[in-house]
Amino acid sequence: MTLMSWSPQLGIGDTTIDAEHQELFRLINTFHDHWIQNRDRQEIAKVLNQLVTYAQDHFQHEEAIMLRHGYPQLADHQFIHELMVDTIFKLRKSFEEHDHHLEIDTMNFIRSWLVDHIANHDFLFRNFLARKQAAK
Repeated sequence: MTLMSWSPQLGIGDTTIDAEHQELFRLINTFHDHWIQNRDRQEIAKVLNQLVTYAQDHFQHEEAIMLRHGYPQLADHQFIHELMVDTIFKLRKSFEEHDHHLEIDTMNFIRSWLVDHIANHDFLFRNFLARKQAAK
């Protein structure tokens, strides 16, 4: 069951960022599927770890791209990424400690994290890129 679907409207305009966002959607849907199907906690933890690792790598790639383009709000964006990583690490730790409310908390966080972050923060970069391209 798909929790969230990628759509072209979520595109940022950078092929690397867009491809990585699509992969994040795939990983989130995999996590959700494992959770809904009541899979083994070890399987769920494995997907959660993949998601955390991939998100960290994506944030580094995204920040490097923003730096390369001279994005003036990079420091703010980095701070938001740090807060998100801190939250996901806390959720993962809770999961490892068998917190029964974690699954719902994790799904809520992940859903809002990806969609809200793209719509509220990454779209600012998209707008910056569009203005930069139009000025050429």
